[in-house]
Amino acid sequence: MSSRFRGLQPWLQPYADYLFDVAVASGFRPNVTSVYRSNQRQAVLYERWKRGLSDLPAAPPGRSKHNYGLAFDLVVAQGYRSGEQAALGAFWREMGGRWYASDPVHFEV
Repeated sequence: MSSRFRGLQPWLQPYADYLFDVAVASGFRPNVTSVYRSNQRQAVLYERWKRGLSDLPAAPPGRSKHNYGLAFDLVVAQGYRSGEQAALGAFWREMGGRWYASDPVHFEV
């Protein structure tokens, strides 16, 4: 398992690696910012979102796919509101994953 996706379910790792490689080949300069999260870390992010301190949504602890190694956050150098980020999200959907423009850094199954 590659270190950039440590904490991701092993069966999901090859798909995440492939998405990352496609992003690199496309010149998007991707960066993985989060994979597995403990309930404690998720609670902090959820509270920040509820208080309006983050424009990216966060699920309550125990309800995030990050808590189970079924999601990762990835952002391209062009920015998470960019067309490149949306193109990567659309490609992830074509691969069978879930991606929503309302949380553009979040990729899950």
